[in-house]
Amino acid sequence: MFSDLVNELTIEERLSHAQLMVAVASVDGELVLEELIMIESIMGKSMLHPEMRVDVRNTLSHPVELEKSMEMLSKRGKQLALRDAIMVSACDGEYDKKEIRVIAKIAKLAGVEKTKLSQLYEWVSEYWECFNKSSTIFD
Repeated sequence: MFSDLVNELTIEERLSHAQLMVAVASVDGELVLEELIMIESIMGKSMLHPEMRVDVRNTLSHPVELEKSMEMLSKRGKQLALRDAIMVSACDGEYDKKEIRVIAKIAKLAGVEKTKLSQLYEWVSEYWECFNKSSTIFD
C-alpha cells in the first residue's frame, strides 16, 4: 500500500483507529475474511507495534465502543476513520444496513456533511473498481 495520512496520527490515535475498524467490521455480527485482511492491512500501514496489533486482534470478539474510539481521535483522525470505515464496509462487496448506520454515526461525530460523505462513498467505489481491474491483467 501507499504511504497514508494515518501515519501522521499519534500512536494512540492509530491504535484507536484500528480498534474502530474492528467495531465497524463486526457491527453486522459477522467478520468475513476480506474485512480481516483489510484490518490487518490498516494495522500494517499504520505501523502499529506487533503487541498493539495483538491488542487490536483481541477486540475482534469484543469490539471497543465506537464513541470511545472516536473520543481518542483528532479531527483529522476522525475524518480518516470515516474514510477507512467505508473501505472496510465495502471490501466484502456490499454495505450492510448496520454498517451504513455506523458510518453515518462516524460522519456525524467527525462533523462531516452529507455531500462530503457522498464523495467518500464515490471515491471508495472508484478505488475498488480500479483495484479490481488489476485482476484482469493476467487473464
